[in-house]
Amino acid sequence: MQIDIQLMPSSPRRYLLSDRIVVVIDVLRATSVMIHALSEGALEIIPVATVEEAFQMAKVFPRDAVLLGGERESKKIQGFDLGNSPREYTAEKVKERKLIVTTTNGTKAFHLVSSGREIFAGSFFNIGAIARRCLELDKDLLIFPSGDEGDFSLEDAVCGGMLIDLITKKGQKPIALTDASCGAQILYDRFETNLLEAFHLSRHGKELMKRGFEEDLAYCAQIDMTDIVPQFKDGVIRAK
Repeated sequence: MQIDIQLMPSSPRRYLLSDRIVVVIDVLRATSVMIHALSEGALEIIPVATVEEAFQMAKVFPRDAVLLGGERESKKIQGFDLGNSPREYTAEKVKERKLIVTTTNGTKAFHLVSSGREIFAGSFFNIGAIARRCLELDKDLLIFPSGDEGDFSLEDAVCGGMLIDLITKKGQKPIALTDASCGAQILYDRFETNLLEAFHLSRHGKELMKRGFEEDLAYCAQIDMTDIVPQFKDGVIRAK
């Protein structure tokens, strides 16, 4: 197995994805929301790029069967049911419902890597389960942090580094790391005992605190809350 991590969220070359497993990471907060919602009983999540697309997609389903969730500038979108805090996605709100979600970074990332062999959503919430699934599949892996509006994201790289660390320590076969993967693993080692510190240092973490979402940082730093491994296939994310 070779592990690579794309630290800048530009579209990978399609030929690099066709036989690779891809793990999309947006710790603050899109993939954390998706994993949390599915663990609370949501049926599926449809990630879309734009607000307009979300409203149009919602018209396809009975209104009581679907919820709109997401953010722009970290705030809930006008006319949406939910924002982008995982704490909002409780069973009483999302169980047996479809979710249509659009965010600044995370939802777009899934479509950038849509030609991957298998595509999963990862965060600290399911990091152990993601590592186990990658080892079971035993295929080359690309970790794809969604970044911060096209820029490097510290918290996503640390999460990717933790995934690399778990796989390399649990794997029974030789695992090859690219320079980027080595760097992410070293970065995780720096914050291993205090993940929240990375959130507080990151640009996006500071922005969330400024906008009143400081509680989300501590919430999203929780490790192994669930064993689900959401998979993106045919435009939809479902729990596996």
